[in-house]
Amino acid sequence: MTNKKLLNGTAVAIAILLILVGAGIGLATEGENPNSSAKATAQIAELDVFSACATQGDEVDWHGTGPVDILEQTIKTANGKDLFIDVSLLSGLYTETNVKSKGGQKDTSGAAAGVLLAVFVDGEMVYPYYPVVFNARIQELSATLQGIITDMEEVDGVWTFTTEFEEIGLWIATMSTNSFNFIVPDLESGMHTVTVKAACVSAAWSQNGNAGAMAAIGLGSVTIEEVRMIQGEDAVPEY
Repeated sequence: MTNKKLLNGTAVAIAILLILVGAGIGLATEGENPNSSAKATAQIAELDVFSACATQGDEVDWHGTGPVDILEQTIKTANGKDLFIDVSLLSGLYTETNVKSKGGQKDTSGAAAGVLLAVFVDGEMVYPYYPVVFNARIQELSATLQGIITDMEEVDGVWTFTTEFEEIGLWIATMSTNSFNFIVPDLESGMHTVTVKAACVSAAWSQNGNAGAMAAIGLGSVTIEEVRMIQGEDAVPEY
């Protein structure tokens, strides 16, 4: 109960902090109309994204209403130019797992939370053409408590007892990316809209105990630069 209250209190504190949303700051390199001739643009903003408005589980429709548009900028490019897009993000994950075991019965609780991000240019997802995991955690706790007597024996008037061992196990898997570079090659000339979308996902499972999970996004930034990449170079990672 104490852990649950602590998690709830933390969630409320984070919610209050992120509700204080600041206005986004957009920057461009030249001109009164920054979109007319600028070669680079940037945006920094306080964001307000919680798992409460996201998909439960791991299914996210990136062309639907699940993901949230967190950052957006427009830039005018010449024909055949490339875009170099860097996205940085501050995010947090909160997981809680409580177990209740007695009589030597194993009890397990688990929680998972994650922040996924993708970049779209003119409505199309860009390289690497799938969402990038910016933050993820899977946590599972198990316990086998109150050992059971399996054998007893009397030796010289003294009884000895044999019991099974009690067990407590915890495993955690994590992954994180604070910043990632997205690449858009060979754009047609004209105005282009760059949209950064994010999705907070969470899931929890338990037997006799309880579990909970939440993901949140705080400060975020995107910088977009018109470049001409070296011809013949392959940006696709090797596996």
